[in-house]
Amino acid sequence: MTNLGEDTQAAMCYPKQTQYEQWKDWASEMGYKSVSRFMIEMVEAGYKQLNISIGYDDDTKELRKQRNDLKRELDQTRDRLQQLEDQLYRDERNSILEFLEEEPNGATFAEIVQHVINDTPARVSIILNELDSDQIRLEDGRYDVRGAQDDG
Repeated sequence: MTNLGEDTQAAMCYPKQTQYEQWKDWASEMGYKSVSRFMIEMVEAGYKQLNISIGYDDDTKELRKQRNDLKRELDQTRDRLQQLEDQLYRDERNSILEFLEEEPNGATFAEIVQHVINDTPARVSIILNELDSDQIRLEDGRYDVRGAQDDG
């Protein structure tokens, strides 16, 4: 408890009469001999609680900012990954089409797989299935560009 003495300074407070009576009752219930001492202790306790609350809010604010920064970074990384996957798909697709255009008699699946370096047959198979109806066709086990033999 704060001791009143020579090194103290008077501070005025003008609560409503009902509020003062309530403080007086609370002070009595808590064992304070004066309302002034009760007010001093309550102001100190409130201030300490306020500082704890402000510190906690700052921590929460910082965590929220970090979370938002990480979310933004994750979203950018996902977008970049999608762009790279799209580019890879387009490049592989174009590579297969160019290879087939250079082959006058078409190419077998094995020849296409050999042409696509560092890729797996399953991936080539997926790409070929997606291209099948649009730009290439499979006839008698051989792939060919649509329209290549139709022209001649």
